[in-house]
Amino acid sequence: MRKKLLVIVAVVVAVFGIAAVAASPKLIELTSTPDFCNSCHVMNEQHEAWFMTGVHRTIKCIDCHLPHDNIVNHLVWKGIDGTKDLVYFHSGIYEEPIQLSDRGKRVLKANCIRCHEGVVSRIDTEAQECWSCHRRINHKAAIFN
Repeated sequence: MRKKLLVIVAVVVAVFGIAAVAASPKLIELTSTPDFCNSCHVMNEQHEAWFMTGVHRTIKCIDCHLPHDNIVNHLVWKGIDGTKDLVYFHSGIYEEPIQLSDRGKRVLKANCIRCHEGVVSRIDTEAQECWSCHRRINHKAAIFN
């Protein structure tokens, strides 16, 4: 009986594992859109400002707000940040306006430099933050302390 139960559990786990792997690309795609990010955030003003901004309208929230150093780190932080945001939103525990964490600021800065590497190659990016000069480039609400 115990062996039969173990086989059933193994089959169920395998089926769910295969389903999770097969569904992952679609799930990642679905949860990577700005509309998805805005669906449970208190981000209407920021989402609207992003949508109305010509400069970065073609990029997604994840292009700036998630690390891009490698795919594993990207997916791990997508899961961590997404879960955290979901819990904060549904528990009602969040600041207004929403503020970036220190880690979030480091990720954002790294992504600014990643995309604008040629432009910033002569700038000492360690001495200042990108948003010191470009504070409202993508969101009209202040997101930095």
